Amino acid sequence: MLATTFKKGAVALAFGLTSLAATSAFAADPIIITATDGKIYFGNDFGTPGTFTDVFEFTLTAPTDVSGTASSTYFSFGASAVFYGVDLTSVVLAGVSANHTFQTTGVPGASGTSETYTFSLDGLTAGTYQLTVSGIAGDQSTPSYKSSYGGNITFTAAVPEPSTYGMLALGLGLVGFAARARKNASKFA
Repeated sequence: MLATTFKKGAVALAFGLTSLAATSAFAADPIIITATDGKIYFGNDFGTPGTFTDVFEFTLTAPTDVSGTASSTYFSFGASAVFYGVDLTSVVLAGVSANHTFQTTGVPGASGTSETYTFSLDGLTAGTYQLTVSGIAGDQSTPSYKSSYGGNITFTAAVPEPSTYGMLALGLGLVGFAARARKNASKFA
């Protein structure tokens, strides 16, 4: 009886681990983006309504300051609340949430919202980073209202803080002092 229970438990555990591995194997791959002239443009057009999460990945080869925006517009019409456009719900760069601003506008029979997410991270080290954009794509039944969003990332070479230069000068001075002391010590030995 104990052996049968153990076998059932082992089979259930193996099945569960296999299912978990299969689920993670179908996770969406990040979209690799590459900078041209210090900028990257990103975005998406949606053919069907619903929630989405887009992951964009880029690689830095040197310390870099990174800044950018992601923006979209969406409209709601009448009492039926038909929703067109894209409502961004979050933008996260390297684990840091972007700042969100929005502006509402009124058009006859509808309300509209334009939203912008801004982000800025200084002194990112060389490595691979991800920008994750999440939101809701609206109804696609009217061709004149596209469900899309767009944005850009700008890369600037990181400039060291003045204190970094002070530390460098102090270190070089100490190395020079030690070399001179060693030279004088060898004369008297």
